[in-house]
Amino acid sequence: MKKLLTYILLPAFALLAACNKDDDAEKPATPAITAVYPSAGLPNMIITIKGKNFSTVRGDNKVQFNGKAAIVIEASETALQVVTPADGTTGPVTVATPKGSATGGTFTYLPPLEEYTVTTLAGDGTAGSVDGPIAGSLFKTVQGVAIGADGSIIVTDRGNNRIRRIKAGNVTPIAGATTAGYTEGTGAAARFRLPWRAVEDAQGNIFVADRDNHAIRKITPAGVVSTVAGTGTAGFADGPVATAQFNQPLDIVVDAAGNLYVADNLNHRIRKIGADGQVTTLAGNGSAGFANGTGLAAQFRNPSGLELDKDGNILVADRLNHRIRKVTQAGATTTVAGDGNSGYLDGDAAGARFADPYGITVDAAGNIFVADLNNHKIRKVSVDGKVVSIAGGARGFADGLGAGAQLNSPTDVCVDRDGNVYVADQANHAIRKLTRK
Repeated sequence: MKKLLTYILLPAFALLAACNKDDDAEKPATPAITAVYPSAGLPNMIITIKGKNFSTVRGDNKVQFNGKAAIVIEASETALQVVTPADGTTGPVTVATPKGSATGGTFTYLPPLEEYTVTTLAGDGTAGSVDGPIAGSLFKTVQGVAIGADGSIIVTDRGNNRIRRIKAGNVTPIAGATTAGYTEGTGAAARFRLPWRAVEDAQGNIFVADRDNHAIRKITPAGVVSTVAGTGTAGFADGPVATAQFNQPLDIVVDAAGNLYVADNLNHRIRKIGADGQVTTLAGNGSAGFANGTGLAAQFRNPSGLELDKDGNILVADRLNHRIRKVTQAGATTTVAGDGNSGYLDGDAAGARFADPYGITVDAAGNIFVADLNNHKIRKVSVDGKVVSIAGGARGFADGLGAGAQLNSPTDVCVDRDGNVYVADQANHAIRKLTRK
């Protein structure tokens, strides 16, 4: 009886299994969305939708942003390149194929970009060292720009080991010579070793972060160069300026009382050189990392850019943390913008992404401008907490409007009283000017 039952049931199981296999074979591979990148942006912007089971036939993928049709320009089974709708609004992203549809993620439409026109102020993309009329001037891996007390542009010409000035259509030397060294003296008799940034006080004294001499130098209005702090040897020591040590200082700012603040790169600290001749650590414990907190409780990772805001807070381009930070006079450190991931994303400050923010400045209204080195862009952090890109598209050297202009590894920015932004366009060996349209 058992045998008979087995003979009867086996064909039934086989038939059932065959039916199930047929059902599985006919089950459609419906699409799924796993990521939308970037998740915020502007109309007519190219974005990527990642997922699975998209159609490889471009026209078979119907994409919508909050109900508005988008243009699909490239298609594979796992990714779609899409142009955001010109009339789109913030909302969900959907993909429909002949095999089904999927919804995943929200795309946020940002406010329209402010438009700045980019022009070349000095330098032509060729490395060299030529003073005189700006049309024929040459620089080499220019590293820093700052507004002088008289409104001129002070240029830290790193590759030439010189500090120079742009004023009234001419480039003039201030101090240093193309031969690197560590020498006090006047004008071209003085020597620097890869100077990084400079700043001028109200009395016309210029202070220089002399990176590879591990020292802070001073140039008087008469061009006399001396050492303010640092021994010329890499290290870390607070205390009197004569014995204090730095490790590749990259940027420097000065307040109205004559106190200097230094981005001490390889010590991962923000240091203060007091008007009393004492060097102290304002924030950072010396270990590369990320932590908000006060004094030694804070951590930085290769801070590279500094600026003072109107309240005396120190704004920091915390380069390898890919963040913009703020340090109060009491040493309390907080994050202003950036989520800590290297990348490119405009939007709310907390979620924005930078790729090695290198130089920083602030305008009279409190807006922050950032030289975003590896994105080859100038970014703006507005007072209402939004990050937008104002200049720079693909890496290159081209004047133009906004994203139509090209920069190549911008390292520093400064802003004049009229709101014009100047850029140290390092790999283009040029000074660029951004003018609000």
